[in-house]
Amino acid sequence: MDAISITGLVSESWWIVGPSIAAATVFIAGLINNKFGIQGVWQQVCAWICASILSVLAWIFGVIQVGEPTWLSVIVLCIITGLASNGIYDFPAIKKWIDNLPFLRKA
Repeated sequence: MDAISITGLVSESWWIVGPSIAAATVFIAGLINNKFGIQGVWQQVCAWICASILSVLAWIFGVIQVGEPTWLSVIVLCIITGLASNGIYDFPAIKKWIDNLPFLRKA
């Protein structure tokens, strides 16, 4: 079985725009949670939804460059911004983890 080879999955713009998306997610999700009195795990669900929407919009409007395959790159961006906006991981730790993935080759 051949190793998976995904070239250019993450671009340098990820590490600039991604934290901005995560910060905007925290702000927007906080506003939504406070306005509608959302509590518990639903606060995190709201943040995941906001992170995904903002990530897809950033891709649609060309704010962030994504690699190939595009669909996978956008999904990974949604996951990373969701993790960061929920305070689970920070971007330097995520960047280090992605840089060490054996099946990713830098473009």
